[in-house]
Amino acid sequence: MSDLLPELPEDYVYYCRSCHSLCVIIDETLAGNGGDGSYCGKCYSTDIATCHIDEWLEEEERRKKKREEIEWNK
Repeated sequence: MSDLLPELPEDYVYYCRSCHSLCVIIDETLAGNGGDGSYCGKCYSTDIATCHIDEWLEEEERRKKKREEIEWNK
């Protein structure tokens, strides 16, 4: 893990708040000016958060059901 982002307790993850991806990139060349150099590898958002993996999985299930509802109603 990079020195830019703190080490998380076991079972915690970094994720993108915009697209909910776990693909968080840490680019030390982007750090500075108050940023930590992390961004989403999927949508490139810099809105990165942490939570327990169980919370992330619950939210992912809700998002999946919502997507399925939208597809069903098309």
